[in-house]
Amino acid sequence: MKNTESSNSKSNKQSTGIDSIVSAPVPPPTEKGWVTVLQKFNPLGAAAEAYGRTLAYRLECKRIDAELERVRTQAAVVHDAIDKSFQLSMEDLTQRRLSINRFFDTVQGELGQHHLERMTVLKMAERATEHMLSPGLSIEERRNCKELAAELTAQIPIFGDKANQSLQTLLNALPQVKLPDQLLLPS
Repeated sequence: MKNTESSNSKSNKQSTGIDSIVSAPVPPPTEKGWVTVLQKFNPLGAAAEAYGRTLAYRLECKRIDAELERVRTQAAVVHDAIDKSFQLSMEDLTQRRLSINRFFDTVQGELGQHHLERMTVLKMAERATEHMLSPGLSIEERRNCKELAAELTAQIPIFGDKANQSLQTLLNALPQVKLPDQLLLPS
């Protein structure tokens, strides 16, 4: 009964509100009630808490700085890898281009040589024909010039076949490239 009377008197005091106006709000009690009381009477409590928070903020800033440095280092490594991959790809493309250009130059030189040979044979056939028509030749000499001109003109398709073989070799050796539709002639 005594407990109920004391609880009634406490509820009466709280209901009047006099205690709540006079005294500061009471923090919730902790497991160690003495720690709370000591913190209230400690004159350095607020300063110590501020100092502790300052240290915590400084530690967090250092942690963030370290994380930033890690991210920058990782980004530098990734950029370096991308740059090296780009350089390797560009070198590969350059080497392929040089190889194709060299091959093309070789085939073009061969075609030029075939053309020169064909032109020389044509000139020789032309000279044989002119010589055949020149006055003062015997019939046998004219027959020999006619046979020589016929033999030389028979050689011209052989040079054309060599040129076609060179072109076919070029087409077979070059990598397949998809031509844009704008470059293709309508069929």
